[in-house]
Amino acid sequence: MADIKYKTKQREEILNFFIQNKDKCFSAREVCSFVKAGEATVFRTIAALTDEGKLKRFKGDSSRGESAYYRYNTCVAEDEHIHLMCEKCGRLIHMDCEFIKEVISHFSTKHQFSVNCEKTVIYGMCDSCSSGGNV
Repeated sequence: MADIKYKTKQREEILNFFIQNKDKCFSAREVCSFVKAGEATVFRTIAALTDEGKLKRFKGDSSRGESAYYRYNTCVAEDEHIHLMCEKCGRLIHMDCEFIKEVISHFSTKHQFSVNCEKTVIYGMCDSCSSGGNV
């Protein structure tokens, strides 16, 4: 049986929500509070969009009761960069500067260690949250 992908209003609303907030990560429960769809629909749709590569999944913060966070996938497959995630507002910053490329190269050449950039996230606070601008 073929894998059928339905284009429903709820699916489009969920995808558009992520596109409009492409610099932030959200848990599935958080998405439920922003869209007009039931919890089961949101969870199923997020899983499908992740499988399709439209969303990226990041490990959640178990102390906050969230097992995963999702963000619209704006990355090109060959990009080598890591991410910084603000623990307060959920903003995700792409670290694709030369310094990070040097660090990744250093791990490879000096330590014979290959970094999985898709799973590398450093948690902390963005400038806006640490300066009190994002309450």
